[in-house]
Amino acid sequence: MNDNRKNKKITLALVAARKNSKGVKNKNLIKINNNYIVKTAVDLALSSAKIDKVVLSSDCRRILNLVKENKKLFKLKRSVKIATDKTPMLPVIKDAILKLEKSYKYKVSKLVIFDPTSPLRKLSDIENGLKIFNKFKPDLLLSVHNSTHNPYFSMVEKKGKYYNLSKNLRASPGSRQEVPVVYEINTLVWIYSREAIFKINQRIPKKTKVLITPEERSIDIDTKHDIKKINYYLKKK
Repeated sequence: MNDNRKNKKITLALVAARKNSKGVKNKNLIKINNNYIVKTAVDLALSSAKIDKVVLSSDCRRILNLVKENKKLFKLKRSVKIATDKTPMLPVIKDAILKLEKSYKYKVSKLVIFDPTSPLRKLSDIENGLKIFNKFKPDLLLSVHNSTHNPYFSMVEKKGKYYNLSKNLRASPGSRQEVPVVYEINTLVWIYSREAIFKINQRIPKKTKVLITPEERSIDIDTKHDIKKINYYLKKK
């Protein structure tokens, strides 16, 4: 093995796709545009010149076998312990980084998540996100879109016996235009620094920047209705 690898800092992509899911059964094996969404995510990551290595992490052999072998691709059979409904993403990320580094002797400086459930992702989304990340060097860069609801104006939660606005301002807002702008998080682009993953250990750390993406392409597959929305959008193109 080339000793230069030991000092090489790389940008790693992670496609995490377990076999079971509650909202939509086997959603990582859904086909959009006649292609499995897992394969779509992996192929896009492999096509990026900004990505050095791609990890496909899954507890399912069928999912791992959907993608052909590639020198840029590292297939990782995920432990059952970190493949449950309640498993947070950070342990999966750490597992991918540590096992990749052990196998290839590289040092991962940042990690880009290619969530399969955002099949409308474009390569330009990733590249724009990396530009912002490299310029400002945050702990996390994530993609967002304009929210249809606002916790200062149109969202309530139970506080004691009654329901009140989720977030309050000193003066009661009379219209939506008077409240702070908020955004809805989506999964088109998530980029973590190494420090955020191993030292800060928070899903959304304080030093977070955003990439604003079009709402119509920011659909995450959480329900069967989301699949219908994605197919509708694709027919309109």
